[in-house]
Amino acid sequence: MKLKAWLVMAMLAGGVTFGIRGGCVNQSSPPDEELAEHLDQLCEIARDHIEAPEKGVRKLGRYLGKHADDMFGDFGGTLAVIERIDDDRKHDDRARVARDRIQKPLRTCERDWERFADAVEADPAAAALVDRFARRLNRTFEIIFSSTESSPRLRTLPRQLLERFER
Repeated sequence: MKLKAWLVMAMLAGGVTFGIRGGCVNQSSPPDEELAEHLDQLCEIARDHIEAPEKGVRKLGRYLGKHADDMFGDFGGTLAVIERIDDDRKHDDRARVARDRIQKPLRTCERDWERFADAVEADPAAAALVDRFARRLNRTFEIIFSSTESSPRLRTLPRQLLERFER
């Protein structure tokens, strides 16, 4: 994993940990279960729109627009829950539970998702929507995480982050 990805993950996990420990997050279900439910919902959208891929892509976009922050938070919350466990064996066991919970809807959905992807690729309007989203998201990442330094350093990380956001 590249340094930029690690930095994003560390900031996300740290922010979520702060929120959970500070009492800002009060979920009734573990965050990995919440994330799995979102993944199941995405699969359901794909499954229901194999015959109408453009409509499905638009619905996926609306769902992600409404729930991406929850999904990232659930992922970060999952990391925080696991990392708070001091005992290494219990830590690893909990990580395996999270892995299984998150992978279950992905495995269940794999064939439906492939069929939906085939339908999207065969539909020029749907494919154009996906391509536009991918290009915009890539630009967003490039703008936010672009660096003028060839190798970011831990010592200067706060300054580097401030510089990125001041542009």
